[in-house]
Amino acid sequence: MAMAREHLKLEEEEERIREIQKKVVGMYSEHPWPGGTRNADEEMGWRLRVLGIQKEDYQGKRVLEMGCGTGEYASWYAVNGAKEVVGVDLSDGSLAIAREGAATKQIKNIQFLKQDVLKLDLPDNSFDYAYSVGVLHHTGDPYKGFQHLCRVTKPGGIVVVSLYNSYSRFVLRIKQTICKILGGDDIDKRVRVAKWLFPLTINSLNKRYHGVNTEEIIYDIFGFPHESVHTAEEVLEWFDKNNIDYIGSFAPLRLKDYIYAFSLPEYKEFRATFSGFPLMRMVGDFLSKLSTTVLKPDLDKEGKVRFERPSGFSMLVCQLIWLFFGTRFNCFTIAGRKR
Repeated sequence: MAMAREHLKLEEEEERIREIQKKVVGMYSEHPWPGGTRNADEEMGWRLRVLGIQKEDYQGKRVLEMGCGTGEYASWYAVNGAKEVVGVDLSDGSLAIAREGAATKQIKNIQFLKQDVLKLDLPDNSFDYAYSVGVLHHTGDPYKGFQHLCRVTKPGGIVVVSLYNSYSRFVLRIKQTICKILGGDDIDKRVRVAKWLFPLTINSLNKRYHGVNTEEIIYDIFGFPHESVHTAEEVLEWFDKNNIDYIGSFAPLRLKDYIYAFSLPEYKEFRATFSGFPLMRMVGDFLSKLSTTVLKPDLDKEGKVRFERPSGFSMLVCQLIWLFFGTRFNCFTIAGRKR
């Protein structure tokens, strides 16, 4: 009897995830995000430096993106030194744009596969560098997806995961909840409600992406069928369970690391992504000037930057700060190295 109940429970869970997957894949097939227009050059330089990732971690290496969407990040790695890049996704609409973009740019060292990130059909220990950006929180079982991310990464390789944060997503989730109440299960109606109630939020997000794909932005923020939110503490527990050592986070999870981050020359290019968020740009510029009295980062034996694992108190303080900047930074990223 107990086994039968357990089997039924498992079947119900699988059906729940299939239903989520069907709705999410359906929406992103019809409204691919960001539609092949994201300028990865603007953000990748600063993001990777702050994460503690070195060029040698991905240059000349096999790279995997789980949930590649329309392929801008995967293409960035392919043209910036990766030996081979594999992107996987279930959305036919997104994959079509990703393949078209790679073909247009004549990128030869990349391939896009239609696969389920929760049932990833790739060999163990087969990639030097594996990452997932803004995807697992839409799956219904983000930890299972993370386990696959770790499984396919070679010992000594890099694992990077980006998820919606419980703190930074807080204000935006209030607006999303209102749209869900008024729009119900009809995602098109939710989007119409968002356009009516929250034009300033939409305008800020649109400026962040320089006025491209306005409609897709609204669907990505207000029309999504499912999402989960996570804390930094939770994700670091995932790291521990899967033998991943912390190497850095974006945004930083220690106050000291912010001063170092804004001292980096790559911030100047990333600054363009603060269009539509004048307060954040003002804070960033202030910290950039303050960093002329830079606090030196910790270095390892080889002289490379080493970020210490943040304490629980430090994570709490930083995530509380994120409450004020959540519309722009509602995802957070943590990188680690597989033991």
